[in-house]
Amino acid sequence: MRPGLQAPRDITDLHADLTALQTPRDRIDLSADLVETTRCLMGGCPVALMIPFFPLGARRRGVSQTVTDAVFSCFALAQLVVYPLTGRLVPRVGASRSYSLGLVLAGVSTVASGVLPLIDSTRAFIAACFVTRVVEAVAISALNTAALTVVANKFLERTNTAVGITETMTGVGISLGPAIGGGLYQLGGYGLPFYVLGVLMLTCAGLTALLMPSVGKPVRRTHACPWPTLRVFAGSAEVRLCCVMLLTVSISWTAIDLSIEPYVVVAISVTPAQLRLYFLAVACACIPFSAVWGRAHDSVHNTHALTTPCIVGAALGLLLLAPSPLPYGLRPSWWLLGVGWTIKEISQRGAFIPLFSRILKTCLTSGLGDTVVTQLFVSSVFWTVFSVGNVMGSTVGGMIFDVTSFPVLATVLAGWTLLVAAASGTQAFRVHLESRSSSSSAATPDGAE
Repeated sequence: MRPGLQAPRDITDLHADLTALQTPRDRIDLSADLVETTRCLMGGCPVALMIPFFPLGARRRGVSQTVTDAVFSCFALAQLVVYPLTGRLVPRVGASRSYSLGLVLAGVSTVASGVLPLIDSTRAFIAACFVTRVVEAVAISALNTAALTVVANKFLERTNTAVGITETMTGVGISLGPAIGGGLYQLGGYGLPFYVLGVLMLTCAGLTALLMPSVGKPVRRTHACPWPTLRVFAGSAEVRLCCVMLLTVSISWTAIDLSIEPYVVVAISVTPAQLRLYFLAVACACIPFSAVWGRAHDSVHNTHALTTPCIVGAALGLLLLAPSPLPYGLRPSWWLLGVGWTIKEISQRGAFIPLFSRILKTCLTSGLGDTVVTQLFVSSVFWTVFSVGNVMGSTVGGMIFDVTSFPVLATVLAGWTLLVAAASGTQAFRVHLESRSSSSSAATPDGAE
């Protein structure tokens, strides 16, 4: 996506951090790390390209805003259906092979997105848009499930740091995507940004197949019945709390991002073009924090002690970006929007990054085998819960917005987020007490009264 551009220094440093995570147990070829870093960098670009360019092309074709929104929302609905299947299907293909195949499908669907304007019939154009988005959803579902599995397999002791770095790369892609895509759009029209990104994804898929070590050889038959695994998974209070936190983060991201434009246009006279600059500025501000959060969570035993203030910070950001009807004296303004939005995004990333590692480790201590099949299962459920939050954020959030207002929506989300923070704080206190009890028992000599 960035031919002829020199990688910023922070990206190079992050790649060096990623390689430093390796232990003798799971040391891999440095080229495979570079491929994974590049994949994450490109991972944020497709959405960043679709948002500014597709609605414009659709309006020129006479497509209504409702249909345009449906094209975007069908992606989340397709993922909601596909993610539960990936935990069963990916083991039969193999995690590394699914990773490469997901990149191939993503590259093909991205190239196809650039070809869509060449379709003359508006009905055929709309149908092709839905097909392309569904194929892209299938590709990203397989890719995300396999990617988290590869991260867990290669960096078991430093999973949070690895997830933080991949989130950083995705954020860089989201930030640079519109700028580079806009330049390519000016050079070659609508299709060129999609062609370039699609070809780069296909190239990355080929390099991944050649360089990435095998993770999870294909298994012809997985467990005949998944219910015992699901019982272990659902029987843990820690796992249930992590799923609620993941759902909360996902709902907040989707509901706010989809509903904020009508509010800011009326409340503080921000134009859509200026709002895209807000998106870009917030994404850039969050880039360095993902890696920092990952390292911080890996450095402590009780990650709830870090997650709880992050969730509280997310609630504070929600209350600031759109001052609620509660009487605390703030009025909407452009600087309050920027400050609140930035606090929310940085805090939510701090809460999101450790969840996969925490769920996986809890499942392992609860009796599930330390195998690639378990890692794939946890990754599949993780992304399923996340996609449920995406769908709930777009539907329930839209309903609250239509019935009341955006400040009420933000206040409701903030109130729920604070409840989740209270649950996380309670769990942090419980883990702290258990840790102190274990330390006291270990320090007491055998036979001492």
